[in-house]
Amino acid sequence: MSGRSIASRVTRGMAAVAALSALVLAGAGAITALAFWRAEQRQELSDAAQALALAVDREAREERLALDAAAPEALRESALPGLRLEAWSGAWLVGSAGTGPVIGPDDVGGQGFGDWVIHRRRVSDHLLLVVAAPAEHGRRALRVFAFSFLCASPLCLAVAAWVGRAVARRATRPLIDFQRRIRGVRGLEAPPPPREDDVPAEVADLEEAFRALWGRMEETLRREREFAANASHELRMPLARIRLLAERAGGGAGPATREALDAQVEEIDRLVRVVESLLVLARDASAGIARGEAVNVADVARRVTGRVLDGTAGECAFPDEVVVRGDEDLIEIAVQNLLDNARKFVAGGEPVRALLTDEGGRVRLEVTTPGAR
Repeated sequence: MSGRSIASRVTRGMAAVAALSALVLAGAGAITALAFWRAEQRQELSDAAQALALAVDREAREERLALDAAAPEALRESALPGLRLEAWSGAWLVGSAGTGPVIGPDDVGGQGFGDWVIHRRRVSDHLLLVVAAPAEHGRRALRVFAFSFLCASPLCLAVAAWVGRAVARRATRPLIDFQRRIRGVRGLEAPPPPREDDVPAEVADLEEAFRALWGRMEETLRREREFAANASHELRMPLARIRLLAERAGGGAGPATREALDAQVEEIDRLVRVVESLLVLARDASAGIARGEAVNVADVARRVTGRVLDGTAGECAFPDEVVVRGDEDLIEIAVQNLLDNARKFVAGGEPVRALLTDEGGRVRLEVTTPGAR
């Protein structure tokens, strides 16, 4: 099972980071704008309260009135659009201008009241001026956030996809080169060294571990080849002697004995061919192993079937010709093993079934043992 490539994962990760970055930057921009707008609006309210205090003082001096008595007229003359103006003498509202709810003299210090930004200014011990404005900066900040996010997201995603793909290709280049060198190996030769000197430490460690594993595998195969070669050499001489004795015994034997000895000689010849095949397989892989000769598997299957199932019922379907490249003796051994097992484990007297097919260049021999469990 193969998952997504490292390059695609890096690109997806960069895209996710870019989207999160765009979200964070848009939020930070909105919060920063909100803080600036609040500070600016409070400064404007402070300036308006200062101007209103001057207007009350001027009205009191011109009309020769107390401050709380001059405040209502000063508020009406100084009314500004969008502002709520109030004058309080203790707990009594002595004058107001503008629309909106009554703010009140409490929460001294400029705290907010609902959706309003409020600034309170004490003119005297008996007079408190309140200047308030609707807090529209929240909606403005939300619009800035949405606009910033919509503008920043596509650009961030595009840059992240491009950078992520470039970084991923750069990061996976040593792995791809290592994969190509492994695929280019023929036989049991060690893979060539990397083409680049600047190989990441992780890839270098991976290649070192792979070469160590490769060395252990090569040593194991070398021992197996030596064992197969030694065993084959040791078997050739006894088989040659057995064959010679069988031929000598057949010289003066009767017809029945002669037939049995001929079958024995044929079996010995087959074993000799197997030994020679083992010698071929045991050769050093660096010298190369031949692809083999053209073998008609159908002929091999018919020959083995006639020998193994001799006297036993069998249902065989073999085409005229199914040619493959390989070692005929090894193929014959494999076919005989299949048919021998089928003949041994058949039950109920039902016939052994053998079907040979050529499926798009893939040869398939199917042997069925009826009644076996």
